[in-house]
Amino acid sequence: MIAGTACPQAAKPFLLACMTVGLWPAAAEAAGLADQLQGLATESGFAIEGLERLSDEPARRAEGSVKDRLQTLLQGYNYVLAESRPGNIERLVITGIARSGGRPPPSSTIPTLRVGAHHQVEALLVGPNGVPQTVSVLVDTGASTVVLPTSMITSLGFDAATLSAGVSQTASGRVHTKTGVLPSVTVGPASAENVAVSFIADKRLNGAMLLGMSFLNRFRVTIDDEHNEIVLLAK
Repeated sequence: MIAGTACPQAAKPFLLACMTVGLWPAAAEAAGLADQLQGLATESGFAIEGLERLSDEPARRAEGSVKDRLQTLLQGYNYVLAESRPGNIERLVITGIARSGGRPPPSSTIPTLRVGAHHQVEALLVGPNGVPQTVSVLVDTGASTVVLPTSMITSLGFDAATLSAGVSQTASGRVHTKTGVLPSVTVGPASAENVAVSFIADKRLNGAMLLGMSFLNRFRVTIDDEHNEIVLLAK
């Protein structure tokens, strides 16, 4: 609690909004940005991942709603914000320092189709042959790359012999992969260039294709479960 301010116990979820402008807790000044974000997550009841991706920097002054504070605290970083409904944050994933390569307009709101607990969107993929292909992909913050079936290697213009072979750990076990780079990926009005892609045997994917972090980490992402949409913003 900040000296000189008071918030009723019943308004505890809104404690941060009760902070008086101009007052700044001494503890926050002494702590780093990572500690400040962890404290905000604990106070507001949402899960946070990726604190290790922050640079070593001091806490920042932030005011307003929890979402406003996060936008201020994470200036210069890309992140994924999952909301069960607007303003009800459930999960924050810090994906890294904002970098070039994402080109959406100021705000790209993209409707999704719910497939169980997942959000599905249409993505336009361009491979080395320059031929666009539209596919349905599941938004998956747990996937490090875009994930496609090996049957698409040739149709996208890749030479299978030049792709890098590897092994990936999935929920169903370790799988062999071939990795490359897609010249561009577009979802709604948002696009990114040089996006890492992993190809996995069709039978292991069971028809699913994934929009992973090699695309998502180019943006600040909000996943809205209530309205079935994702919002992509770029620095």
